[in-house]
Amino acid sequence: MLRNFVLGRAKVALQTALIVPFLLAARYGVDQADWQFVTAGPLLTTVVSGGIFVVALVVAGTLTDYKESERVPAEIVGALSSIVTDARAWKKEKPALDLAGVEQRARTVATTFKSDVCSPGSRACLEAVNSLSESFADMDRHEVIATYISRLRGEQSTLRRVVLRVYHIQETNFVPSAYTLIWTILLLAVGVLTFTKSEGGGEAYVLLGAIYFFLLYLAQLLTVLDTPFRPAERTIDDVDFKILDEFIGGLTITAPQTA
Repeated sequence: MLRNFVLGRAKVALQTALIVPFLLAARYGVDQADWQFVTAGPLLTTVVSGGIFVVALVVAGTLTDYKESERVPAEIVGALSSIVTDARAWKKEKPALDLAGVEQRARTVATTFKSDVCSPGSRACLEAVNSLSESFADMDRHEVIATYISRLRGEQSTLRRVVLRVYHIQETNFVPSAYTLIWTILLLAVGVLTFTKSEGGGEAYVLLGAIYFFLLYLAQLLTVLDTPFRPAERTIDDVDFKILDEFIGGLTITAPQTA
C-alpha cells in the first residue's frame, strides 16, 4: 500500500523533496561563510511571486492539453467499438464477411497506440488505423450498405485525428521559450533566497525549505502535464489506459487472423 502510494500520488513530491536538502545544505554553507548579501524586502518578494506567477501561467496552458489527452482513450475505444459492433451485426447476415480481420485490426490499433506513446517517432498506430480501410473494402465487396460503410469511415477519420493529436502533444513542448524563462526565473529565485540575509535559526530553514519545495514542485508538475502519456513511468498522473485494456480483453477472435 505504501509503495503504491509513493510510486503513484507521492512520486513527484518525493522527487522534489529529495532535492530540497541539497539546497538547504547550500544555504547552510552560505551562512557559515557569511556570504549573505541580499537584503529581504519588497524586491525579493516580487522576484519570488513573479516566478510563481509565470510557472502557474504556463501550467494553466498545458492543463488544456492534459485534459484533452484524458479523453483520448475513451474516444479511441468509442470509435473502435462502433466499427467492431457493426461488423459483428453484419457477420450474421453475411457469413463470408471477415469479422476476424476487423477485430484483429481494431486490436492492433489499441495495442500500437500504447506502444507508440512509449516510442517517440513511432507511427505504428497511424498505420493500423489506415489498415482499417482493408476491412471496409471487404464490407463493400460483400455489399454492405454504403451508408453504413461511410459512417464507419467517419469513425476511422476520428481515430486518425485523435492519434495525430496525441503524437503532436507527446513530441512538442508548450512554448519552448517559456520553459527557458521559467527555469531562469526559478533558478534566480532559488539563488536569491539562498543568499538572502536572515536572522538564522531553524525557523528560517523551515520557511526556505517550504519555498524551495513549492517552486521546484511547480516545475516538476509542468513536466508531468506536458507529457500526459508516459506508460513506462506509470504514476497516478499519467493518462489511464484501463478502458483500452478492457476493450482489448473483450475482443474474441475465433476465425483465422488476416494481415
